[in-house]
Amino acid sequence: LRTNERAATKDKHGDDLPRYAGHLFADADGTFPVDMNDWERAVVEAEIARPGFVAWYRNPGTATPASLRIAYENDAGDWASLQPDVIVVSRRDDGMFAASIVDPHGDHLADARAKLRALAAFAARFDDRFIRVESIAKGSEGALRVLDLREAAVRDAVLAFTGGKVTALYDDQPARPYP
Repeated sequence: LRTNERAATKDKHGDDLPRYAGHLFADADGTFPVDMNDWERAVVEAEIARPGFVAWYRNPGTATPASLRIAYENDAGDWASLQPDVIVVSRRDDGMFAASIVDPHGDHLADARAKLRALAAFAARFDDRFIRVESIAKGSEGALRVLDLREAAVRDAVLAFTGGKVTALYDDQPARPYP
């Protein structure tokens, strides 16, 4: 992480951005300005309220040295990187700190399935290093649903999925309501 993080404080209309507590780069008043969509806001608010919460980080959406990046191959065979939206630091029951990857993830982008598969493969390889690796999306009924990618059955379902819209995975098993 950079030690001199800068953040916009105004949106494109000149209005103040909402401020959230607990960000790794919070200012002296303990808040950090972030422009997020409604899914991201709901996720951050739910994560801040969880027992054991310590801090969160808004992972940059572009591939930078300050972002967690997960390589994936898209349907055209080109390589790209997924930057999961939120990294959460929590205190485990044993008192140690650990991180979770929490990624609000819709199917509005053409590479949604490839990104979800990449996150599932990453979770299979590194799940012992994280408290949670979760992908969150709105199901077809509009409620937020979560795929817990640390669970082998969930990963298997994601990796085997061949449909066009990943919303189908969130509408059925193996997804559950979030939070």
